Amino acid sequence: MDQGILPPGMLGAMLDKTCGERPTIVVISACFSGVFVPELGSDNRMVLTAARSDRTSFGCGETDKYPYFDDCFLKASPLAKDFPHLGSQVQACVAAREIKEGMTPPSEPQLYIGPQLRPLLPLYLFPPPGT
Repeated sequence: MDQGILPPGMLGAMLDKTCGERPTIVVISACFSGVFVPELGSDNRMVLTAARSDRTSFGCGETDKYPYFDDCFLKASPLAKDFPHLGSQVQACVAAREIKEGMTPPSEPQLYIGPQLRPLLPLYLFPPPGT
């Protein structure tokens, strides 16, 4: 936050305090962001990160408008039917882009969906494009 590092435990405490038991979607775009999954992955949360805990994310150069993860998220959002679909679409898009650009090792974005939230997410359908 600001110029400092936001530890996973601090973000977890913030979410616990502000969101409580309500269904919560967390999207984190950062290198090594998979480190947040164990701390944030609770029964009522979906967590989507740009990379595994031990991997960087790609597309952060001066010539890139957005990192690959952000670009894939923005492209997949209007086409996704619900949150789980969005997460898997982003993962597939990032993998394809990294293969195309020859980036290794792959960042492997992480998708965690808590057991209490899993049956609810298909009920939160996204509106069709253009509505």
